[in-house]
Amino acid sequence: MVLDFSKSVGEPMVEIGRLGLVEFCGKYRFGSIDELKEKVTKLFNIYVFKTSGRIGQIFSSNSKFTHNSTGKDLNKRLKQALEFYDDLIKESLNGYCISCGKKDDLCSVSKTIFPLTTGNSNANFTSNFSNKFLMCKACMTSLFFTPINMQKVAGRMGFMISNNEEINKFWSEENIEKFNANISKQVDSLVDSKINIFENFIYSAIEELQEEELFGDITFYLISNVDKGSEINVTHISENQMRFINNVAPKFFKNELPTKQKDEWNYLVFKYSSKDNSGKFRTRKESIDGKAKTIKFQEDVIDNKNYKSTIKYFNPLISNFIQGKSILYYLKKNLCTWRLTTIYLKEIKGMREERLNIIKKVADNLQLLNKNNDKEFIRKVVFPIERTKSQSELRTKLRELMRKLLLISNKPLFTAEEMVLQILPNGESWNETKDILLIALYEKLTFDEEIEEEFKNLTTNEGEDDE
Repeated sequence: MVLDFSKSVGEPMVEIGRLGLVEFCGKYRFGSIDELKEKVTKLFNIYVFKTSGRIGQIFSSNSKFTHNSTGKDLNKRLKQALEFYDDLIKESLNGYCISCGKKDDLCSVSKTIFPLTTGNSNANFTSNFSNKFLMCKACMTSLFFTPINMQKVAGRMGFMISNNEEINKFWSEENIEKFNANISKQVDSLVDSKINIFENFIYSAIEELQEEELFGDITFYLISNVDKGSEINVTHISENQMRFINNVAPKFFKNELPTKQKDEWNYLVFKYSSKDNSGKFRTRKESIDGKAKTIKFQEDVIDNKNYKSTIKYFNPLISNFIQGKSILYYLKKNLCTWRLTTIYLKEIKGMREERLNIIKKVADNLQLLNKNNDKEFIRKVVFPIERTKSQSELRTKLRELMRKLLLISNKPLFTAEEMVLQILPNGESWNETKDILLIALYEKLTFDEEIEEEFKNLTTNEGEDDE
């Protein structure tokens, strides 16, 4: 029997296992069951003998790998597992594989034998899961390789699958390399990302991939271990999000702290990693040798010059970006440049350049009301726009400013057509328009300490998740 693992499978758990198998074995085609069995035996040996007592994280207590019928006799446990695998391979039942749809020559398997598939009545990897179901030999075998192509994150297991095969290969290569290194070091064989926040885990992966110039749509999965139910979180990252990071921060900070002047995006990432809502340096709790310990950002990141550790701290900017929520609030609050704003709006929000140009023109026209006194202009023109709480209020304020501008200039602030089609078009977020306009205004203004404090107080109560 020839077994071919070269074709993608639609089911994510089986697919990530298939990719792990191909990388672990160094090949995707096996001329005989015996040839494949040699690799399966190697994997089962690792599961039984090399897991540092952590096997309970991935196998059910009823699994052939952990069942107490074998007691502490690991050799007996391995023998039992291999015999059970042999029995599955020998089966040849008619029907269709629940994973890939292959017809006939199937085996009948139970969810209790596979890693990361049990916990309650719902399975991690398919809504059609049942206690007994039919699966082809390739998909069944792939599932055993699933854990070695995942990473521990947030107390669970995370992985990703992309429409770009080069990304899938990169992910698998890195995981299997780390997995094998753990085996040689006699440490827990499962790969540990050492990140406890799923959005940060995703962002870290994006940074690595864009440095390798690998782009594509990616779906990230976070699944519960078998003793914690079968909850699953799915987050989709578009190629546009990856290219945005590449455009604004092609080299994420590693050896020195970023500055706003040189590295505007990473400066924001650092700022929101380091400071909590009170403006103080963040802390995080971590279990060290089984004991809870509070880690201070200052010590962990700055004093130790371990700048990559920022990814261990909750970051609302990263969280919103990964979840597809607006980050305009953060751009405005930090007086970010029009360049960064337009890249974000065009590449992530898909905003038309024509609309952006019109809003920018309105901001430039409003500058005609500035009598070389930024402080007065900010208080009398800009902050009133900042205080608007509804679309009708914003529209009214813009009309008032239009009248003021016409008293000193024949140049209209905007045309009726521009207002209806570009500034506040039907179906678009008025709050988004306001933030874009304010970003364009703030970029050209100088803040003294007094105005900066007023601005801070004005934006403190705004919703950080506001779309």
